Amino acid sequence: MFSSNRWRWSATAAAVPVALLWPVGASVAEPTPGSSQGGSPGPSAPAGSRVSTELPQRISVNRKSGNTSLTATVRNGGAKETGDVTLDVVGFKGLRVKSVEGCSAIPAGELPAGANSGFACPAGKLAAGADRTYRVSADFDLADTGQICLPVVLSGTKTLLWQQGPVHFGTTDPSADAPDTPLLLGTKNVPSGTPSAPAASPTGAPSESPSESPSEAPSASAPPSTGGAKSPGPYGSHPGKDVVPSHPAPATSDDPGELARTGAPSDLPVAEALGAALLAAGGTGLWLAARRQGRR
Repeated sequence: MFSSNRWRWSATAAAVPVALLWPVGASVAEPTPGSSQGGSPGPSAPAGSRVSTELPQRISVNRKSGNTSLTATVRNGGAKETGDVTLDVVGFKGLRVKSVEGCSAIPAGELPAGANSGFACPAGKLAAGADRTYRVSADFDLADTGQICLPVVLSGTKTLLWQQGPVHFGTTDPSADAPDTPLLLGTKNVPSGTPSAPAASPTGAPSESPSESPSEAPSASAPPSTGGAKSPGPYGSHPGKDVVPSHPAPATSDDPGELARTGAPSDLPVAEALGAALLAAGGTGLWLAARRQGRR
């Protein structure tokens, strides 16, 4: 009996330091949250359609090889089952899609304008609340900007249900020397080898950002971006509302017809009141002194 208890105490004492030294969450990988940033329903989406997509909010790119991986998710947020749908994963500029698990490459002649790669993923019918996630392998040229686009269409048609992007992945700090560079969804990449902030022009004119060329400058007719540069979708233009935040000039109290005021506005009345009080006290003192002298 004594030997058994002694063994239990020894096992407990040995387990405590092991538990304390074991890193919290070492066996559970924290998933990167997904986001529908840069997405909107298609112009021909049927009423009640609630199909959407998600991309990770953050990915990592190997600085030497340019290799990266991410997930693309298509989800049915509606109350009814969808028809057969197809998710396309399309790369632009410095982001080239190499493969998508379970999907087939889109022929070069069928890619949308400006795209360098793409894969079609037949997701089939999605039940209400269901989703499908695909693993994507890609290259990212850190010396360029890169975008990705996720259109969802009814299979066998060009009926666009939803399109996310083209949306940027990027970093504003290309000087980081870590082996992997983190890129954020909705952030336009500052190409490596360029300063993270544009230098001031010696003439006083604002200098152009090194990561944006005149051809990429947004036009007044372009739909608003919700995190990435939005361009017409591969299967037709996206509807969009022009959301131009107004920035009225800040209110100012400077009036050229009014002279500038110095000092606190209440200084003069206070001084006048103090002077009057002192004079009154002095007069009272003189009157009392004179009265006492008269009594003597």
